[in-house]
Amino acid sequence: MELSLSMASSTLGDTKINELSKISLKEPVLIQGLPGLGYVGKVAVDFFIEKLKPRKVAELYSSYLLFPDGNLGINISEDGTYSLPRYEFYAYNEKDPNAIFLTGDAQPSVTGQYEVASMVLDYVQQAGTRMVFTMGGYGTRSSGEVGSVYAVVGEPVLGDRLKKLGAKMAKGGAVTGAAGVILGIGRQRGLQCAGLLGATAGVYPDLEAARAVIQMLTGLVGIPLELKDLDREVEDMRKKMEKFRRSEVEESKEGEEKLSDEDKGRYIT
Repeated sequence: MELSLSMASSTLGDTKINELSKISLKEPVLIQGLPGLGYVGKVAVDFFIEKLKPRKVAELYSSYLLFPDGNLGINISEDGTYSLPRYEFYAYNEKDPNAIFLTGDAQPSVTGQYEVASMVLDYVQQAGTRMVFTMGGYGTRSSGEVGSVYAVVGEPVLGDRLKKLGAKMAKGGAVTGAAGVILGIGRQRGLQCAGLLGATAGVYPDLEAARAVIQMLTGLVGIPLELKDLDREVEDMRKKMEKFRRSEVEESKEGEEKLSDEDKGRYIT
């Protein structure tokens, strides 16, 4: 079934969606990535947007969209222009599957999570969305987890497909913020929903975790995407981090060598 996103605006409480253009979509998959741990989801969805070049079709504004420090205000661009914090919807219909990508520069406050998530789902369901994916980070301290993707699913069948692709099922804990709430409400509405969480130590931005999530999602839904550019960025970032760590170790050794025996005796370990 093919439906259209029509030019209009809709409002729920203090939350408003302004539609910018009209586009026909066939059961588009919703893919959400917002600022969070390691910026995994944000980096991932922005990479999709950069490479697939979908059309921007709508913006969501809400008094519940806050800066990371909890304040309200405006974002100032490098050219001096400004804008309120917002979500942005991008629609892709060049090939199957069609998709709506949701990105943004803020997370809703705790009190506004349900309203904002409900507004997002109202909007994409009008276009025929039946499947929802959110992307984010999964906190870990183990270097052996690099490249791992943890999944939370609304139904076992989707979980089996993800496990075949190499995903690990998250056991216990919670998915907080917009990524979690939209999965919960989506499941209540009968949508197929899953959260893909890239293992990260919280490094900003964690390109390796984002790459793992992107690869998992493209394998699952078949979105045509070339990862060579991201592979180069990941390798460059890895080299920079290794150089930084070596520099820290060398500085630490030099500092120890400068300590006299008398100075060393003053330290208790």
